[in-house]
Amino acid sequence: MRCPDEMAAGFLGGLNVTTFAKHGLTRPLYVRLVERVLPGAYAYEIARCKFIDEVALGETEAGLDELVVLGAGLDSRPYRLGDRLDALRVFEVDHPASQATKRARLRRLLGTEPAGVQFVSADFTRDDLGSRLAGAGHDEGAATLFIWCGVSPYLPATAVEAILAWVGGHTSPRTSIVFDAVWASVLGGYSSLYGAGELQRAVDRAGEPLRWGIPDGKVDETLQRFGLRAERNLDDKAATAAYLTRTDGSPLGRPYGFAVLVHARVATPRS
Repeated sequence: MRCPDEMAAGFLGGLNVTTFAKHGLTRPLYVRLVERVLPGAYAYEIARCKFIDEVALGETEAGLDELVVLGAGLDSRPYRLGDRLDALRVFEVDHPASQATKRARLRRLLGTEPAGVQFVSADFTRDDLGSRLAGAGHDEGAATLFIWCGVSPYLPATAVEAILAWVGGHTSPRTSIVFDAVWASVLGGYSSLYGAGELQRAVDRAGEPLRWGIPDGKVDETLQRFGLRAERNLDDKAATAAYLTRTDGSPLGRPYGFAVLVHARVATPRS
């Protein structure tokens, strides 16, 4: 299994999509159904999970003080990777309502809330993230990894840019952020990139349209504006080569053609 997560089914509760996705007998049917509705979604989720896990573990081994999960949702990384993150101060940041649900499910699954995790409530469109995290004990001089998964495309540009600039203003040369984004060409209209039209229609129906993207192919130039430099960025072809190719060379699946995975580090730490 490429993305083992024993907590996922418990977080979702009951019979759910994760049950079908992870069971060998039902996975093929599940993948076909997902591919019909949202082409590229299943393969992209595998690549995104593998990429972020790889960055998190690599940065931890290289020397980290803090891990901050932005827009944490039901992300289980602080718990399923817990034995390798024990030495870190961990912060989960999310909207108060979403965070309340997460904390209740953690108590149900684990019996108690993990003592090593600080929960910080924040609305990225209204609150000052730096102030909220500082109040919870975050040190802007500490070596920190920020994980920001599945959030930036749905925020207004002003909110995304404020967060990237704040991360870029940290003072440790080991501080970095790993996140996913979409290419700006898919915003506000039809795109021929694989899976874009179907996702746009789905998020529009849900009232959560795509709102921010990186100008196509301009990852380095975009990050420079916020005091960040790209350590690594993967488009659909690079993600397929890295995470979606079987040992015989055949592709496991085709991910979204409009998304990019980014790991960016503070370019010039302020003294």
